[in-house]
Amino acid sequence: MEGSWPTGESRGGWSDLIFPEDYKQIGISREPRRGDPVYFATRYLISYEGSSTCIYRVESDGEGFMRRARDVELISSGDEILEYPEIVNTRNRARLIRLAMDLCRGSVNTVIFRGPDEHVTFVHDPDPGAITEIEILDVQPPEPPWLVYVIEKLEECGVIGDLTMSFRPRVLDLRSFREDDVYFPCRASGLGRSLDADRVTSPVPKIVGCEVSREIFRAVYGEREHIFTNICPVSGDLLVPEGPFITRCCRSERRGLIRLHGHPGVVVHWGDGPHQIEQALRMLAGSLKESRR
Repeated sequence: MEGSWPTGESRGGWSDLIFPEDYKQIGISREPRRGDPVYFATRYLISYEGSSTCIYRVESDGEGFMRRARDVELISSGDEILEYPEIVNTRNRARLIRLAMDLCRGSVNTVIFRGPDEHVTFVHDPDPGAITEIEILDVQPPEPPWLVYVIEKLEECGVIGDLTMSFRPRVLDLRSFREDDVYFPCRASGLGRSLDADRVTSPVPKIVGCEVSREIFRAVYGEREHIFTNICPVSGDLLVPEGPFITRCCRSERRGLIRLHGHPGVVVHWGDGPHQIEQALRMLAGSLKESRR
């Protein structure tokens, strides 16, 4: 599965975390035994044995759709297991790990989750190190910031849930730069005077925008004296990443993987939509995975 982490892998190495990567790896059985037939993709069996629940790891051999269970290993049972009481988006792996961490207290080490499609999955020995935090570097307005908005929607519908990422917005509020002699790139921001709609009349205007904004100003006003504040997360220094990140830039040639201030990240174009943003996150996930090998 492109961009996902192998079961049990965390950023710091290998932990005891078990979190099946796919529904097809989980079967439902009653008291599984060595030699029993199992579906070829089955790696784990949830067994409801009377009033008790058990989870087993299964290794099989043979050919075809149904194979022989060569080895059956008990992972968790009885009071060690809780079933989450609500239907949840089981494709959001990071959220399930966090939910399981909250519930794994005392003897409990495993939580079973059920999705709206009736598929089940489980998290055993949840490890926060398996979740990769990604910073979202963006500006506002718009409100909410575009990258933050899109990534929240991608999370909600489960499109990027397999990446086991959590996201921390770090947003530069352009409203803090409002002054009488400030000009923003375009009127769409709604912040006040802009280069695309207003004539620059201030003796020493303050241009708050990216490098393209400054180029537009110079194309119209030549070498006129001005003060420039670079808000671009890629070329400026107002939003410095503190870890892996995603950001956007109006220069299309900057799209793709990048490293800023020693931290890996990915850049999308200013106007990219959900599909391109998802692809960028998968590219970043693949790069981070490769760097940890």
